Amino acid sequence: MQRSGIIHHELAGLIAGLRHTDTFVISDAGLPLPPGIPTVDLGYRYGRPPFLDIAEAVLAQVVVEHSWVTDRVREINPTVYTALRSFGLEPEPLDHDEFKARVGDVKFAVRTGEDTFYANVLCRAGVPFTP
Repeated sequence: MQRSGIIHHELAGLIAGLRHTDTFVISDAGLPLPPGIPTVDLGYRYGRPPFLDIAEAVLAQVVVEHSWVTDRVREINPTVYTALRSFGLEPEPLDHDEFKARVGDVKFAVRTGEDTFYANVLCRAGVPFTP
């Protein structure tokens, strides 16, 4: 058995399959996801599991070279924005409609049970080595 990290079989496999420049989204319970996007839906009731718990676990496993949030998160949900920065991201704000449009191109989505507004982050995978 694996000693640590993500133990959810499907999620671990999707993370392991990420390659440089692939994008993925970690979302709250309400973000609309287009049909056909592979989605690991971890939500089992509103608020559970919380976005920040899942984001912390996933981001600990992935090199992220760039990230985006909706521009309203800093005003409406500053706790999420501050936590994402504490996880090592510097998320670029996007208009919410633009954010949702970009979600249509992700390799996969991780949906949480989060029930607060704008608890979403779009990430682009980087590489774990430097030139």
